[in-house]
Amino acid sequence: MTIPPEIKSSELAAGQTDEYCTKIRNDRAASLCADCPMRNFNICGVLLGKPLPEDDSSRPKPIWQVQKKVPARRNIKNAGEQADRVSVICEGWAFRFVQLPDGRRQILSILIPGDVVTTTRLFDDTVRFSIQALTEVRFCGYARSTLRAQLIGDAELLEAWASLFIVERHEHFGLLIDLGSRSADERIAHLILDLTGRLERRGIMVDPSFTFPLPQKLVGAVTGLTAEHVNRVFGSFRKMGLIETGKRYLRVLDLAGLQRIGGLPC
Repeated sequence: MTIPPEIKSSELAAGQTDEYCTKIRNDRAASLCADCPMRNFNICGVLLGKPLPEDDSSRPKPIWQVQKKVPARRNIKNAGEQADRVSVICEGWAFRFVQLPDGRRQILSILIPGDVVTTTRLFDDTVRFSIQALTEVRFCGYARSTLRAQLIGDAELLEAWASLFIVERHEHFGLLIDLGSRSADERIAHLILDLTGRLERRGIMVDPSFTFPLPQKLVGAVTGLTAEHVNRVFGSFRKMGLIETGKRYLRVLDLAGLQRIGGLPC
């Protein structure tokens, strides 16, 4: 039984919802994420191997897991929006951002396959920033109520969730250091190193190359630089033999050289 992602749980009869949740409980092979290569890089691998908590209430059970696709340049979530799901990116790239009063955007982080769209969603009713798809994005949404219920008394899931917060804390420290103390070369080198490391750990790298769907204007919004300044830095890196760039791809030619410029202490 497949429930289309666009159908809300409130639109389903209790019997249909119960049938779907029972199928997930009894047959993990039926999970929407059963064959996802990203499932072991986040909460998914921990969550999908465990039974769901029972709900003794007479209300219809929520659909605990749905998938959606969002086209490129479309917002996945908007700041101030309330949502009842915790989402994990399965395919595609996205970014978190804050819209400033004068129309400028500050990019908070780049999201790649395996990333939780917002880790605070489990505890916070309101999204504090916006999320936009860079490419077409497919993401999986877990019912927030189900996750909260399972987190209680589940040490493995709690540890996985704590790891997400630790990673985000390191990312935020890196962003503060970049914007407050580092040169343009250092900021962009650090961005490339960060993406390279994350993609490599998740098996997305092809040799030293990876898809790089960030236009220069967006790189500028991540690093606090103008698009013109970004263009000059990328040109300098190419002349130095550090990187090679083409249409929507980037190849690291000299990892040690980039690390000398943009490496951060652990």
